[in-house]
Amino acid sequence: MKLLKAALFTAIFSCAGIANADLVANVPLDTSRFEIMNVSELSARANQGNDHAQFYLAKRLQKGQGITQDTQKAIQWYTRAAEQGVAPAQLNLGIMYLRGEGVQPNLQQARKWLEKAAMRGDNRASYTLALLDEKQKNLVDAYKWYDLAARDGMLDDNVRSKARGKIGQLALNLSNSDIVSARTQADRWFQNK
Repeated sequence: MKLLKAALFTAIFSCAGIANADLVANVPLDTSRFEIMNVSELSARANQGNDHAQFYLAKRLQKGQGITQDTQKAIQWYTRAAEQGVAPAQLNLGIMYLRGEGVQPNLQQARKWLEKAAMRGDNRASYTLALLDEKQKNLVDAYKWYDLAARDGMLDDNVRSKARGKIGQLALNLSNSDIVSARTQADRWFQNK
C-alpha cells in the first residue's frame, strides 16, 4: 500500500506542472551573483553557511547545471537552506519529497516543508498543498490552501490566478458551511503565521 501511495504521489506531482522555486522575494539585490557564481566558490560559501549559496548549489545539483546531477546532495543542501528559513528551498524540498526525487517519497516531510514555505508567504507552496489535499479528497482543506494561495500580496501572480480558478471549481462540490469553514481556517492560519 505504501508503494502504491508513493507511486501515486510521484505521478501526481511530476505532471502537476509544479515548477521548482527560485529565490524571488525577500532577497538582497546582490544575491543574484550566486546564480552565476562558479561551482567551487558557490560550494565554499555554502559550506561556510551562506543560505543563498546553499540554495543555488542545491538547485544546480538537482538540475545538473554546471555540475554532475546529484539529487541526494541537492536534498542535503536544500535542507540546510530550508532550516535557515529560505522559503524557495523549503518549497523545492517539499516537492522533492512528494516526487521521491533523491529520497523516498514521504508525504509527512513534504507537507512539513511545504507548510513552512507557505508560512513565509510562498503561494506556490500553498497551491501545492491544495493540489495534494484535492487529490486526497480533502476538499475543505484544499479550498483553504487555494484561498491562501489566491490572496493579494502573495508571491506569484500566475499562481494566484490559477488558485482563484480552482476555488470556483471546488466551490461547486462544497456546501456553504464547508466554504465558510475553509475560509475561517484560512483566515486563522494566515493570522497565526
